Amino acid sequence: MVRSVLRMFVWVSLVILVSACTKPNTPQEVAAAFWQAMAENDASDVVELSTLDNDSAFDSYERDWADVVPSYGRVVIDGTEASIVTRLPAESAGGNERREVMTYLVEQQGQWLVDYERTGEAIMNPSPFSGLMGQLSEISDRIAANFSSSSSDMEQRLNDMARELEAYSNDVARRADEAIKEYGQVLQDYMEELEESVNRALEENQQAPEGDRKNLEQAAKDLESGSEQLAEPSLEALASATRTLTETGQRLAEVGSDSFERNRDEWAATLQEIRERSEEFFQDLRDSMRAENESE
Repeated sequence: MVRSVLRMFVWVSLVILVSACTKPNTPQEVAAAFWQAMAENDASDVVELSTLDNDSAFDSYERDWADVVPSYGRVVIDGTEASIVTRLPAESAGGNERREVMTYLVEQQGQWLVDYERTGEAIMNPSPFSGLMGQLSEISDRIAANFSSSSSDMEQRLNDMARELEAYSNDVARRADEAIKEYGQVLQDYMEELEESVNRALEENQQAPEGDRKNLEQAAKDLESGSEQLAEPSLEALASATRTLTETGQRLAEVGSDSFERNRDEWAATLQEIRERSEEFFQDLRDSMRAENESE
């Protein structure tokens, strides 16, 4: 009997220990658990994971979240407050289109909780910049994943962003334009550097196979044309440069002669640096525009 009671005590203790270990603690864990509770329409769990006072106040943000699986982006923790970029399916869109909102959290008595009211405000009354922010976020993610495989889609997104920015005449649009011009100059320098490297390789390897030389000659011409377009940087020019760099990367990768082995490594390193700088640019642009918009 004593042994049976002891086994029961150990079992209960283990259950309590496991429950304690699996309780969400970080802002990321709490946000994920919160949105899972929203998807399950579980008012009690939502109350436990958020600043909501009681079950009766749960309104599900006036939307059915069944089967909704959000994805998450950048996390910012500032003292007892945190925010997490949260990508949710667009309510009126089909397919894989998603909209970006913020999940806000506060730390109370050592426990992170979703700020239910503030998060709801971001969802139910989205900023007019939400579409633009979503595009910036997606472009940044696509660059981080693979620059070349999504170049045509990125070009379209950049052109869409250019048209959307035209609708704004405030400081947000002005600062975005300044950032675009600054990065356009950086991208132009990269393209000129690549063009010079390709032309130098052609000069040093005049006996290389004709097919490789034609590929490189076309790459040099494309880079020259692309850098000229960036003389007056704009999102449209960046879109064109994106396509040019993608096509150039494919051409350079097709060069098979051993004569260009050292050059291929150099070109690959430059293209990787461009990818990293592009990802950083779009991330910084998104953060800057969000901060400016929230301050208005």
